[in-house]
Amino acid sequence: MRITAVLAFVLITGFATPAFSQSFVGTWTATADSPAGKISETITCVKTKDGYAITAKLIGVPEGTPEAGPGTDIVLNGDSFSYKRSVGDLVFIYSGVVSGNTFTATAAVGEYKVPYNGVRVSDGK
Repeated sequence: MRITAVLAFVLITGFATPAFSQSFVGTWTATADSPAGKISETITCVKTKDGYAITAKLIGVPEGTPEAGPGTDIVLNGDSFSYKRSVGDLVFIYSGVVSGNTFTATAAVGEYKVPYNGVRVSDGK
């Protein structure tokens, strides 16, 4: 009888958890650790009717500094994410994994990769 009760509890709580929740949705402060120094930005990922949208704004850079455009080719799969952003002809590819309120990722341009890590500012609710 106890085993049946425990099994029922596990099944119910498993179904109560949203199966399609994406942990990357929300607002983040992210930092790339590049050879030129640390570059930080605020990233926002939101659910849209057609999927997801990602926008970003650089933090603490001189006015007129080129910024990457919105995210494209966005893939959110549970705690994993990937997307692309462009600055002119350069395409940056981001990929990483969320763990609670932080993420660990890489930002790549061609074969060149740098660490790209973030801390959640808001969960988007």
